[in-house]
Amino acid sequence: MEYDFNILYYINMYKKWGRKIILVMIISMFFTMCFSLMMPVTYVSTVTLLSTDEGSSTQGSLGKFLGISGLSGSSSTDIIAPLLNSRRMSKDISDQFSLNKKPKFRYKIDTADIKGTFIVKVTGQDPVLIQKIANFAVLNLDKINMELDITPKKPMVKILDPAIPGTRESRQTPRKMFVAGLLSFLLISVYAFFLDYLRKLKSQ
Repeated sequence: MEYDFNILYYINMYKKWGRKIILVMIISMFFTMCFSLMMPVTYVSTVTLLSTDEGSSTQGSLGKFLGISGLSGSSSTDIIAPLLNSRRMSKDISDQFSLNKKPKFRYKIDTADIKGTFIVKVTGQDPVLIQKIANFAVLNLDKINMELDITPKKPMVKILDPAIPGTRESRQTPRKMFVAGLLSFLLISVYAFFLDYLRKLKSQ
C-alpha cells in the first residue's frame, strides 16, 4: 500500500481540530499549574565535604595503567552514599530527631561529586530540620566508621561548608505547564488522525 504525503491534509486537519486542541492544551496546562502550586513547598540544605584520602587517585591511575584492578583501591567517598542511605543511618536520624513522632515529615538524601568536592543534599519540607539532619548525617558517618571500622581514614571526610537552613526549591511550574501542553497537543493530534483514519475505513 503506497502512502502519499499531502501537507494540505494535515493543515486541514489542524484547522478542523484547532479550537479543540487549543482548549485541551489550556485545560491541561491550567490543571498542571494548579497541581504544582498546591504541592507542599520543599527546601534543600547541603553540606560540602572533602575526602581525607591520600594518594587514592594516584593508585587508581597506576592500577588502570597496569591493568590491575587490585591497585585501584577505593576512596572513602565511594562508600559515603551507601552509608547515608543505609537503614542504620535512617534509624540514627529518626532516633536523634524523634521522627517517629512526625509521621508527615519526609526527607531525602542525595549525593553528588562537584569539582573535587562531595556534596550531601537533604531535601524536605522543614528548612531548619533538614539543616540539622544534613549536619548530623555527616557527623554520624564517622560514628558508624568507628564502630564498624570500614576505612582506616578517620575522620572519613572533612566538612568544608556545613549545612545552613534550607533554601526553597523551585516548583518549576512553567516547565511542567509546557510539558503538559506539549503532551496534550500530541495526544489530541493522535486522537484526531485516528478518528479520521477510522472514518475513511468505514467509507471504503
